[in-house]
Amino acid sequence: MTSTIEIVNDTPKREGGTENVDLFSQQIWCWGRDILREEGNWLIQQGFDGINAPAEKAGCKNIYTLSLSKSQSVILRGFGVLFTDHNYGTIFLPRYDFRPKYNRNTELEILPWEFGDLSEFKFPADLEIDYCSSMLIQLIDWIIEYEKELQDKLGTGYRASTLREWDNGERVVIAAKDIIGEWLRIRDELKKSSVQLSIDFI
Repeated sequence: MTSTIEIVNDTPKREGGTENVDLFSQQIWCWGRDILREEGNWLIQQGFDGINAPAEKAGCKNIYTLSLSKSQSVILRGFGVLFTDHNYGTIFLPRYDFRPKYNRNTELEILPWEFGDLSEFKFPADLEIDYCSSMLIQLIDWIIEYEKELQDKLGTGYRASTLREWDNGERVVIAAKDIIGEWLRIRDELKKSSVQLSIDFI
């Protein structure tokens, strides 16, 4: 049940990663349902920009990007999420592997239409691990605030309705009322492990 980061061959690994992947994968599904909301695209209403795929990427879903501040932004894809902080670089969190990959660049040379467009992202090493931990925590903070605002304005019942098709009898389902609490748990565990990492590097 923990998200402790261990350093093995300079690669960050997390215990309890399966639970984190289950929550993250479900969250990505929820964003997809928010896009298709009958009353209107919730992401667009929250300030996201939708970028249509060019002709050579026909069949790819729209990219959704949001500027969080002058120095931070987030990109949502069906196969993961990118978070940029101009102080650190960019992380890519794959949907089915709750271990961030890192790129020191803050401007993408190629928009992430497909998973293969992110081949320059690598697992972090040394101080890059601190950068990734910081950005991952900030990303989760944003997800928490997103869910709080959505459930405050649209109701927990709306979020529960987006999970009906997700519950196919095979997937793990985190109840709508528990989503925020689970993200808080992961965030707090990552904060604890980040403190330990800082001590280890001294």
